[in-house]
Amino acid sequence: MDTDLPTAPRTCEEQTAVYLRRYKEARAAGLSIVEARMFAESDTDIGELRRLVRKDCPRELLARLVL
Repeated sequence: MDTDLPTAPRTCEEQTAVYLRRYKEARAAGLSIVEARMFAESDTDIGELRRLVRKDCPRELLARLVL
């Protein structure tokens, strides 16, 4: 199998789905609407958000760390 092939660009529909999933997880983590939008638009790894939530990171600190 050739691993040097480029990945296909994401479609608009896929990008929207990723954005919405990131936004919803950020809101569920306690981020404000604005903070959740900033997170959803960022390159921050969603795994980092999930890890901090599992560790009961306070919302204010969570926002500072992922934004």
